[in-house]
Amino acid sequence: MYIIDETYFIKKISIANVNHNTDAKDDLGLSIDRYARLFLQMTLGSVLFEELDSYITDGELSNLAPQKWLNLVNGCTYNTDKVWKGLKVEDGLYKSSILAEFVYVNHYQNSINTSLGQIAIEPKNGLNINSTSHLVDIWNDFVNMYQGSTSHNAKSYFNNGVLFTDYYAGNNSNYVNYLQFLLDNKEDYPTISADYLAYKNSLGI
Repeated sequence: MYIIDETYFIKKISIANVNHNTDAKDDLGLSIDRYARLFLQMTLGSVLFEELDSYITDGELSNLAPQKWLNLVNGCTYNTDKVWKGLKVEDGLYKSSILAEFVYVNHYQNSINTSLGQIAIEPKNGLNINSTSHLVDIWNDFVNMYQGSTSHNAKSYFNNGVLFTDYYAGNNSNYVNYLQFLLDNKEDYPTISADYLAYKNSLGI
């Protein structure tokens, strides 16, 4: 596994049978290895990813890694009052990770599907469920962790005759999202991709 493990897949992103089925755990492990790496490759770029990867052994970041990688993975406070919680977060017994959200969506998009919807395997039969709304919900959670959530108190204003809408107005939290952390520390991560992602609606569009 890579940076995270199966213990980060809880609550809304829990995966059935992982704790009781070796095949399910191995399958999730493969998805973590693939998609956690893919997310970092896409957002950091090849040069930075290869540098980070050189300090990771058996899925764990070395304590001897440069500070910028320790900050990225474990979180840090910077610019006096800004807080990045890290790629993996432990709040007491609760664990969360932007990597886990990304892995979850991709793991299930590649799981068994039929024309009627996703099939959840039960001990004696298959239960047909519609997974679209759930996956959309997880995707939007991931986007929030990646680039920040939009505010219900968005403010619009004109600048030189052009209408601008500030969707982040009223967000006074010192906690920053993944993209903001990278952009605020561009000297450490100069080749990052600053692409913004689209939210999806309940139809998956």
